[in-house]
Amino acid sequence: MSTPDFAPQHDHLQPIGMTSTGQPIYPWPVTPPLVPQAPIKAHPWGTYIGVGCFGVLALAVVGTVIVAVVIGLSIALLVLAVAVVALTICVLVLRSMWRDYQREGKS
Repeated sequence: MSTPDFAPQHDHLQPIGMTSTGQPIYPWPVTPPLVPQAPIKAHPWGTYIGVGCFGVLALAVVGTVIVAVVIGLSIALLVLAVAVVALTICVLVLRSMWRDYQREGKS
């Protein structure tokens, strides 16, 4: 017997019989068993917010310390530069005074 054109196409199911009009009878479709879902995990949002705030605070403290160290180093370098200039001037003045003293002793 041939099946009419309006019959649904069931490639994976075999008909279990025929109706009186010649249409195939298919078994009730079997649904696959439901896969159990993982339980919903409760996220500790308060902990996440607390850790985030602590991270921002720690970053601010570290940034402040780094800025203070950089400012301290720049002040130390400025003091060193002033000391080097003062020492240079002192050496030049003392050398000039020494030469004048040497000239007075010879004449």
